[in-house]
Amino acid sequence: MHDGVFFEDSGIPVATVISSEFTRAARAQAAALGAADYRTVVVPHPIQPLTREEVRALADKAFDEIVRRITA
Repeated sequence: MHDGVFFEDSGIPVATVISSEFTRAARAQAAALGAADYRTVVVPHPIQPLTREEVRALADKAFDEIVRRITA
């Protein structure tokens, strides 16, 4: 969150990706950094037990949103 907010504040588009387990923590951190409206790309939790192919599938699903965030 810190890096994402820092780069966005510097005018560099960012797509911070988090798993759904960390949505509340991400919102709290963003608010503490003065960026209460900061948006993240959320993928399903957990990620750790997934196979490489399953992680790639998550990335494929999030890809369009990530590209939108960094090119908007």
